[in-house]
Amino acid sequence: MKATSTRTARVRARSAGAVLAACALSVGGLALSAVPANAAPAATAAAAASRTAAADQVITIQDRQNHNALASADGEGSRIVARTYRDSSTRFRLADRSNGRVALTRDVNGTERVVEMDLNDGRSTQFIHWWAGDNQQWTLENAAEGGTYLHNARDNRCLTYHGQDREVTVESCDGSMSQRFDLVTGIEQPPTTPAPEQRFLQRLNELRAQYGRAAVRSNPTLAQAAQCNAVQMDQRHVSGHFCDSAAVARGLGYNVRNWGEIAFYGPTTVDAAFDGWVKSPQHLGIMIGDYTEVGLSRVGTASWNADFATR
Repeated sequence: MKATSTRTARVRARSAGAVLAACALSVGGLALSAVPANAAPAATAAAAASRTAAADQVITIQDRQNHNALASADGEGSRIVARTYRDSSTRFRLADRSNGRVALTRDVNGTERVVEMDLNDGRSTQFIHWWAGDNQQWTLENAAEGGTYLHNARDNRCLTYHGQDREVTVESCDGSMSQRFDLVTGIEQPPTTPAPEQRFLQRLNELRAQYGRAAVRSNPTLAQAAQCNAVQMDQRHVSGHFCDSAAVARGLGYNVRNWGEIAFYGPTTVDAAFDGWVKSPQHLGIMIGDYTEVGLSRVGTASWNADFATR
């Protein structure tokens, strides 16, 4: 949402029981010996022995380039997505189903659930009960360039990664980096949670990419300017635009040309704040707007303010 000159336009919307406000103004892995179907018999036998040794190991499946882990909610039919962190939902059991095939399974409340290729379109993946179908079985092949291809046994398509928090699908095998995974053994401690500012910037630029917009940079001066309004919201316990943040930024030496601000009082996590903003068309318009830099400020546990600018 934008307005001309230095006039500020304010928008308030309700989301998840909290209030938002927006304004804009214009001026490594497991060593497996899986082999291709045309491998020599001796090599195939060795691969089978290696798979047997590796059977029923707990693994995380990480895309080789960005190390995001495949994950699933426990609900029946839930889709497989990729996340930047690892918890119980990202740990699978590599279960040997013989004939050179494995299943990627989890035990949920005493019931086995497996990664399945949806036969309706041959592309999506879901987390569902085991019924021994070949679309629930996978073959593994070590990529010469590093990593492991996971082929669906039904039609030899490959598991394919599409980015953080996006669904993992099954596509025609093309040898690309998006189809190479590291299968990491053991139950690992979750990595350190990224700072809210890092998480916000990461999700913001992924969102902008979906709309064909260039990535924005984090700017500490904008974060400092955003703090003024975040403090006011924290004191008043309501969303709004109580500071002339653009003027604050100018006072700090930032030459403002275009300006936008989104505010949210209520969420206690950066993901909840981000999701609330995205659901509001006015806030989404600013998030994917014509800006090059952004600064996020969080004050207290529930006051979030982000300033966008171009100079």
